[in-house]
Amino acid sequence: MSSIVLELQKDLLDKDCDILQALRKAHVIAVKLHLKEFDTWIQNELNGYKLEDENLPDYRQIKGTLKAKNPYRGWIPAVITDKNNQAILNEVPVFEPISALIDIEKKAKDGNFYYSYSPELIMKLCQYANTPKYMEIALFISTINITSLIETVKNCLLEWTIELEGKGILGENMTFNEKEAESAKGISQQINNYYGTVVNGNVSSSQIVSGNNNTANFNEASALNAVQEIKESLEKELLPGEDLDCAMELLEDISQKIEQKKKPNLLKAAFVGLKDFAVSVGADVTAALIFAKMQGLFY
Repeated sequence: MSSIVLELQKDLLDKDCDILQALRKAHVIAVKLHLKEFDTWIQNELNGYKLEDENLPDYRQIKGTLKAKNPYRGWIPAVITDKNNQAILNEVPVFEPISALIDIEKKAKDGNFYYSYSPELIMKLCQYANTPKYMEIALFISTINITSLIETVKNCLLEWTIELEGKGILGENMTFNEKEAESAKGISQQINNYYGTVVNGNVSSSQIVSGNNNTANFNEASALNAVQEIKESLEKELLPGEDLDCAMELLEDISQKIEQKKKPNLLKAAFVGLKDFAVSVGADVTAALIFAKMQGLFY
């Protein structure tokens, strides 16, 4: 009798593994075992993540090199003089489904592709880079980053099949019995800070909770430092006085919540509100900074 779990394991070990087919097979297994949390991750990899998904895995934060298009010399490095935003602006979250990333990888020239910014954000980037005039700016990314992303997903799936096999969960003839389904609920999965450690089934009695609610590592001092950096970034944004005042009020509210030792999930919601406001008024650089700081504070 054939085992769908061992079939998937064999597929993943093949150097020519079709990651899309592997994810679809993993989706079938997860659904049949009623592993909803793990299947959410699988489907996000297949269909893409929602824009600004706060649970975006770490491996989907891709680094690149900022370049400005000089009319005489072509693309040249764009040096960001603002150290607070330097690292953030050289990184971009990737929400596209794996199929789209594979297509980008195939079409990329010279092993690179680039991420274009909106004209509004380019204006701000030009200010940060101290360019003499408006210049097109883009983030150049090596396709090696996509290869690494895909390999990470493969490794996550492979470790999952190994754990399933170790528990005797094989899925003979593509079916699982009740014992296998029950055993699968106790298998934890580490998915690169997407859910932290996923515990399927009833987690109310478990000591391990999903990463987006895990606040054991929350650091108040780091949060206050983040508030200060966000304040400095807001002051550099070209915002109308009313919008800037509103943003500062939201930031002050966050600061007070930190000092009052409010629960981290309340602080997280406040940071999300500030980020959304920053996006709505065109403070894109600050919004990116808030998003990055939240990754360090809450995930």
